[in-house]
Amino acid sequence: MASNSTAAFVIALTSVALTGCSNLQPITSGTDDPCATLHDVVSDYPSGFAEFRGSASNYNTVTIYRAKEQLIKGHCEIWAWGNGDTAYSCSVSAPDKAVAETLYSRASEQLAQCLGSEWSSETSLRDRDGKPAGERIRFSHSDDRVPAVSLNRVEDRSRQSVYLYIGPTTRSPGQAD
Repeated sequence: MASNSTAAFVIALTSVALTGCSNLQPITSGTDDPCATLHDVVSDYPSGFAEFRGSASNYNTVTIYRAKEQLIKGHCEIWAWGNGDTAYSCSVSAPDKAVAETLYSRASEQLAQCLGSEWSSETSLRDRDGKPAGERIRFSHSDDRVPAVSLNRVEDRSRQSVYLYIGPTTRSPGQAD
């Protein structure tokens, strides 16, 4: 497992986001050791992230749980669909494209260090209706029982966001882009 200093990709999100816009809410980790928490979340995937489920909001086809352990404090949820799929996701808005790109770049480097050499990565551009919609890095493990881990920079009109996704490859962001 990587050390705290190399694993704190959340710190990269914090330092960039706070310099980009003075009215952004502070972004902090909800855990003392983000890398260890990331590994624990990935390990809990087979149980549908049961250990990390907090209070729930129920909708027609999905239940959304507040994550008990939050890689990015106040920004993480667990989505559980009716077909049994589950995903752990954290999302942060950015004030503009430059901040989002820096956030994405620093966080993807730290995420790669945290996951380690057992994981391979693939980068790609996102598009929506033939137009640029950001970028993604998807990490895969040789064991197909291990979930996908991806980091995405999303451009949606004038809005920018960066989010972390841990879940099945069939729902992995970009599958239907």
